[in-house]
Amino acid sequence: MTKRRDRGSRAEAEAGCREHFVDAPLYDYEYRHRRADLNFYRQLARNRMEFAAGPILDLACGSGRLLLPLVRDGHQVIGIDRAPEMLAAAARRIRRLSASRRARCTLVRADLRAFATLGPATLAICAFHSVQHLHTDEDFLRFLACARTSLRQGGWLAFDVLPADPAWLGRDPERRWGRTTFRHPSTKQRFVYTSNHVYDPAARLLHMRLYYQPVDDEGRPRGEERTVRLCHRQFAPDEIRRLLGLASFRLVEVFGGFDGRPLAGAAGSDDEHVYVAVAV
Repeated sequence: MTKRRDRGSRAEAEAGCREHFVDAPLYDYEYRHRRADLNFYRQLARNRMEFAAGPILDLACGSGRLLLPLVRDGHQVIGIDRAPEMLAAAARRIRRLSASRRARCTLVRADLRAFATLGPATLAICAFHSVQHLHTDEDFLRFLACARTSLRQGGWLAFDVLPADPAWLGRDPERRWGRTTFRHPSTKQRFVYTSNHVYDPAARLLHMRLYYQPVDDEGRPRGEERTVRLCHRQFAPDEIRRLLGLASFRLVEVFGGFDGRPLAGAAGSDDEHVYVAVAV
């Protein structure tokens, strides 16, 4: 019975790494106002290139939200993602670039736990909480091993995590939150969006449910509600430090937000924590 539950839990967590990334136009629409992380990572890339030129890895690049700004800044960028729908969206956006910019883009379909690149990179970025889809220490160490072998010695790895908020994790899982009405950017179908979540403290996994109920122009339900699963591991700072050390990375900086303030100055903030480590 326990083994069946474990298999079910793993399958549920794995579904939470896939389902949110099937509808690329909707994904881009939902996060269209997210800008602070782009500005942070673009500045980080500029800072890094002052010391060593070379390609940048955009790990879990999705539809190219960060990749394209980096290319426009003049960098050579290799985007890696495992979702074919997101990579197809990135490819469509790349095709609209000039020939010189297109030449600086490479897209690779691969899992964060099993990727390799041609030649050493000088900077690897894994933005927008993507490392929180690595649900076990083994998964995270496999990711770090791939990043380590893809970076030249002294190369930088940067990623962000959303810190755990006990009050938010403890919300009533039976209630719906964040009710929003919108039209799908491609189909123009009207939806009511809500969400809820359940936290598994033993596995430190947050299982979220995103609900999309089709409605008519009067707000009345029209058709079957769709549920999209999303799962994030909740990391403690000491866990990340330990795992980086095991994978031959030296942690050099932790920021308490994309404004660059130190982690010590971020008490009580729900902003992302940004980690920058060096391959040693």
